[in-house]
Amino acid sequence: YGNVGTNVLTSAKLIAKEFSKYDNTLMFTVANEMTVADSKGWAAFPCVKALTRDIHRYQADCRASMRRVPLLYTDADTGSSLVARYLTCELENEDDAVDAFGLNVYSYCDEQYLDSKGKDNFQYSPYWTIHKQFKHFSKPLIFSEFGCNVGTFMTSCPFVGGRTWPDVKTFFKDHQLGEILSGAIAFEFSMESNEYGLALTPGFTSDAANKDSTYLLDSYFALKKQFEAHNISERWDGAEIAGCSWLPSKAHNMSYKHRPSTCPSSKEVKQMFKERGIKTKPTWAKLPPTPSGTSWGELASCAEYEVSAELVDEASCHKNTSISRISSSNSSSSCSSTIGSCSSCSSGSSTSSSSSSS
Repeated sequence: YGNVGTNVLTSAKLIAKEFSKYDNTLMFTVANEMTVADSKGWAAFPCVKALTRDIHRYQADCRASMRRVPLLYTDADTGSSLVARYLTCELENEDDAVDAFGLNVYSYCDEQYLDSKGKDNFQYSPYWTIHKQFKHFSKPLIFSEFGCNVGTFMTSCPFVGGRTWPDVKTFFKDHQLGEILSGAIAFEFSMESNEYGLALTPGFTSDAANKDSTYLLDSYFALKKQFEAHNISERWDGAEIAGCSWLPSKAHNMSYKHRPSTCPSSKEVKQMFKERGIKTKPTWAKLPPTPSGTSWGELASCAEYEVSAELVDEASCHKNTSISRISSSNSSSSCSSTIGSCSSCSSGSSTSSSSSSS
């Protein structure tokens, strides 16, 4: 990923170093909606995998003093399941596979989706397509953003009514999204001009008397009500998820077989490029090397806080390939870099950021 990659990887490593110490940092988003603003984003996915690889290796090098926060790619729900397969498959090795895949979903815009008999039917909802595409997915699938705010759920200042979040129930039901979805993040807490906010926070209102106040809105309490009404089964309580051999099937019977992702064939990628009218030659079969200039100064050392033995074991459990390559000592100069460039990759959004669930 060339000169762009040097800047992106430098920024990503600094963010990982700084924010991994906070236990409320849920994940790092390695890239977001690469194809929405620029069709050339389809050609840049090898750069996303390369960035994932390089952050994973930095985390492995620094595992004794830095918590291994999972890496997530977030896609628009109008994207392709082929992207999910590609980013979660092991092309070079497990380092280049993201730990979870996210969808930013705003398609559930009605209270009910009625079938021919007038009954609310999940198979008539926009989530049915997601169910079909991901029912065999083995990595955590997350709604990294969700919450339609148009149609039935539209509201405006003073923001009375609004979203009622009827889709939340589908996240927990068998044969809907219960076995497929690992989490969902409501978008978003603070109100902005896009009117997705669940609260009016200081600075949003022009009312001088209330400029320092926070007001929770109807949409916030509606979401709270849904989360209180729907929750995971008690059969998940006490699951020893830190164990290397633990699988969800040990706590709950699975309705589907969840298989590791296989990397798309060159024929599949070429066909997708053709169908989407993308003239750029696909180069998904090869990843660019690690960019130069990303292992000096602040990046030459790991974080200085200590990580518990349990978290070190867990990181080692999930990254056996990386760990076997690295000595058990924590060297301040262990993070190496390979000189190289990737002129064919676009400079799409590849930023890292922390996120937390509502």
